[in-house]
Amino acid sequence: MSTYSTAAANSNTSTTNRKRRNTYPRRSTRRREDGMSTIKDDYNDEENGYESRSRYSSASSSSSSVVGSDDDNLTILNSRSYNPTTTAMTLKNNTTPVKNMLTVTILLIGCIMILTSSIQLHHDDYKKSKKLSALSLIQQEELISRNAHNVVSFPPGMIRGKAGQEEGIATDDEEESEMNVGTGRNLQWIYEPETVELKQHPLVHRPNVDHLKILSPQANFNIAHDKPPPNDTNEPLSVCGRPAGISPEQDLAIMTKFQSACRPVGPDDPILLIEGVETFGRTGNNLIEFLHALELAQNEGMTVGILMDSWVVPLLTTMWMAIQNNDMVGWKDLMERTFCVKMLSHDDLPHYTNIIHMETRDLFMYKTRQSLPDYVEFQTYHIRNLFRNCNSGVGRDIRHRNVNDMCTGIHGLFGQTDPQTSSPQIYSVIHSRNLEGKAGHELLARVAKNTGCDPEAALNMEPEYIKAILEPIGMLNHPIVFLTDHQRPEILERLRADKDIGPMIHLVPDEASWVGGDITLGIMANAFIGNPASTFSGFIAKSRLALGFEGTYLFRAKNGNGEWEEVCEKRCIFWKRMLWNMA
Repeated sequence: MSTYSTAAANSNTSTTNRKRRNTYPRRSTRRREDGMSTIKDDYNDEENGYESRSRYSSASSSSSSVVGSDDDNLTILNSRSYNPTTTAMTLKNNTTPVKNMLTVTILLIGCIMILTSSIQLHHDDYKKSKKLSALSLIQQEELISRNAHNVVSFPPGMIRGKAGQEEGIATDDEEESEMNVGTGRNLQWIYEPETVELKQHPLVHRPNVDHLKILSPQANFNIAHDKPPPNDTNEPLSVCGRPAGISPEQDLAIMTKFQSACRPVGPDDPILLIEGVETFGRTGNNLIEFLHALELAQNEGMTVGILMDSWVVPLLTTMWMAIQNNDMVGWKDLMERTFCVKMLSHDDLPHYTNIIHMETRDLFMYKTRQSLPDYVEFQTYHIRNLFRNCNSGVGRDIRHRNVNDMCTGIHGLFGQTDPQTSSPQIYSVIHSRNLEGKAGHELLARVAKNTGCDPEAALNMEPEYIKAILEPIGMLNHPIVFLTDHQRPEILERLRADKDIGPMIHLVPDEASWVGGDITLGIMANAFIGNPASTFSGFIAKSRLALGFEGTYLFRAKNGNGEWEEVCEKRCIFWKRMLWNMA
């Protein structure tokens, strides 16, 4: 008979205790024989009744004896106080939730790993599918590297900083290499491939436009591509009666290349919309924004759409592309054929389903993915398109105002000459741009770190700097036209006080002075001295390159012998490695 049964038959106290055990929560205390610790387990009758009863029965059936009791507890001393098997089973039951949590965690980790592998496989497939659709960065780097030393040359003995990676900011690291060119040393420049910056706009895909058809349900979806491009004859391009330096054959070949790539616009095709009246910066910036929009659209398989009331229409019609005889239909057709764009009104927008909006600031900040030679070719092509359609004082702009003559600056200074009977006037232009003081100094200093030019000379326009340019080419004996933003009158005073330069200084008459006239004066000059940190100077330099003119001086510095030299070749004005977004 069990110890528990014997105790129940001979003792009323045991009966009383048994009743109390059914009334209160059972708490048993098992003491290890070594007396080192006490393990107490509280059991609730409702939640753990079955487990506590089973454990109690096991204990009572063993060789245990009741040695005492009180009103609160029943203490049982087991002859084998510590049962490893029972304890292990108890701990096993208690750790079941923990094990379940570990199992779930492991399963989740496995699912995540499988999902990650699947995404990586899809990404690899996507990269392979896009491999042939665009020029790779490696190919661009190879192309740029091949032309690197042809584009930039540094004077002997000069050490320049290398181009930085972040937004064109130069670093202080310098790497020299001994080169057997002449007797001096030139820096080996380090370049990275060009990149694209889309500023979080929805240009995720690069659509294939090969499927587009000429026919469309509505006539206004099409551009009149059946008409020949403007000025498709072999006549040389000329501005203000002065012939351009580019040959008619080369000009026509480039024109045909880009005009043939111009396609009609369907209702579902992507349109990069130029809209609104707010611009980022002044004239120089605005022209960059327009040219960048054309570049971006070409790179991404889109068409530039221009709203009739947007900022770009007054900009263009004020200096180029005047509206003749109030013929808006003919003018829109000329605009679309010349720049491969789509002229739109607000009523036209509902007919198109894929309109892409972009701020003018983001257009200015856009960085092309094309190589430098391709970028220069595309940009100069559209600059020539502008000067093919120079305003001559006949016609109106989009605001119905009579347009000015782009040649008023030249005519106001030197009079009108007949190119058939007399040669054009020889002259040089100085464009003095201060760029609002401290900001201008900081900007030119950044340009200097990338290009190697002097960080102050183009701002100060000292007589010694000017004479170092004009005297070797024989231009000190010809008129020097001074264009300025009037922020530093002391520059003009210094030049006028110089015995060699002063007598040659000319200022544009007030009645002939305006933005378009100043631009043309700078472009058609025999020598142009400008500020590489100014987008206005930059547009003049780009236009001179587009029209095939030499004699542009922006990037100057002294060599080891103290002589002024050009340190960055003329195409640097288009190179984003040198001028970032201003290029």
